[in-house]
Amino acid sequence: VAIKVFRLDLAPDRVHRLVAELEAIVAADLTHPAIVAPIAVGIEGVEAYLAQEYVEAESLDTAVREHGPVPAERALRICSQLAEALDVAAAENVVHGALHPRDVLLSTDLARLTGLGVARALEAVGVAAPIRRPYTAPERVAGTAWQRAADIFSLGALAHELLWGRRIAATGREVAEALTEIAGGDLLELQEVFASALAENPDERFATAGQFAEALRSSFSRPSAVGSGQSTVS
Repeated sequence: VAIKVFRLDLAPDRVHRLVAELEAIVAADLTHPAIVAPIAVGIEGVEAYLAQEYVEAESLDTAVREHGPVPAERALRICSQLAEALDVAAAENVVHGALHPRDVLLSTDLARLTGLGVARALEAVGVAAPIRRPYTAPERVAGTAWQRAADIFSLGALAHELLWGRRIAATGREVAEALTEIAGGDLLELQEVFASALAENPDERFATAGQFAEALRSSFSRPSAVGSGQSTVS
């Protein structure tokens, strides 16, 4: 079991409200192979905590930092798994909102996602959820209303980092125009996919994470061709 403790210096009533918000995440019963399952919630002293399934794996940020871009076939598989996890959670009205490479744990065959629902739980008790540039969607950075489209932006940013080994430095069409050729990929199609996923306006993004993952896969005719001259992340 892995335990996340929320050291927030909250009044007791707000701590209990946070616990209630976190309990709702557990009650959602987010069952999916790519979701690190939340198990229990409680209070230790004056601080709320969330107990989750323990996963022994390498985080995505560590993998890319140490090994560079991921071969397309594996990158597409990771994106598909994360997209499924996000869509399963969204169907239960649970969104991430602060998705970052450290929230993605990579094992040989599976990507696992942590942190679902936490940003909304924090906001519900008046605590600002973390802004994690460049992965956090523009509407969250601006402090305006946000929904599942924020997670699609973040997933697009993660996919870009997996495939090109570097972080995005802008949004939408500006990112798309900076994309470079990648073996097995159709550059024009990739530009359209990332222009949509990373659009400044959330209404212009894909409606679901699964739609983004499918469009991304369709942009590659021979994803297994990538890897020549690139390191492999297992």
